[in-house]
Amino acid sequence: MTRIDCYRELELSPDASAEQIREAWRDLAQVWHPDRFAGNERLQTKAQERLKRINEAYQALRNGAVDAGEPEPTYQPSQYGRRGQVADPLEVLNEGVAAWNLWRKKYSDITPRMPGVKLKGRSLEGVDLRECGLAGADLSGADLYKANLSAADLRRALLTEADLHRALLLETKLDEAILSHADLASADLRGASLVRAQLFEAKMIGTRLEGADLSAAVGLTVQQLELCEIDDATRLPARLG
Repeated sequence: MTRIDCYRELELSPDASAEQIREAWRDLAQVWHPDRFAGNERLQTKAQERLKRINEAYQALRNGAVDAGEPEPTYQPSQYGRRGQVADPLEVLNEGVAAWNLWRKKYSDITPRMPGVKLKGRSLEGVDLRECGLAGADLSGADLYKANLSAADLRRALLTEADLHRALLLETKLDEAILSHADLASADLRGASLVRAQLFEAKMIGTRLEGADLSAAVGLTVQQLELCEIDDATRLPARLG
């Protein structure tokens, strides 16, 4: 397992501190502890395999016993223009995830607004869309594995069958979003707003919903919630399927 693989396994960026690595390991070990899936042999086996990888990644990073792996993409300032000559966000995103993430890193003071953008079926694994304005966007079937959508505006967004496995959606606005058949396994939705969101048959194994507002959410079942992390601050719909 390379160093980059280890960070990916722990859902961290390569610049994570030792304390962040330790906290990520503890959190993921709790989410994927096999005892949480007692009574379901198939899920318990998956949890055992995932926990093994999590532990291996943590031990490797702690001991420094990892290969450098593939190099991180380098930043080329000339490719993205100087300050005052900011490229159109959608044009940069169309160049690919690596280009977009570098653009976001350079222009960290800019909050891109792309309401209604059409990104259906796009490969956006690991994309940094924090705080972006994506209200009404079409992200159906998009690959958003481990994407960072924290504090983004995704109200009324179409996310049917989107892959949001292990995505960060901290305090994300998902009111009236359509998440039917989406993969939300191990996604972090702490503090997110999902008022009147549609969650029919969404995969929610290990989904973190502490402090989330699911008022009037449609299609949410008791079986889904049993696999999620919730707390007293989680607001649930009055009726569950």
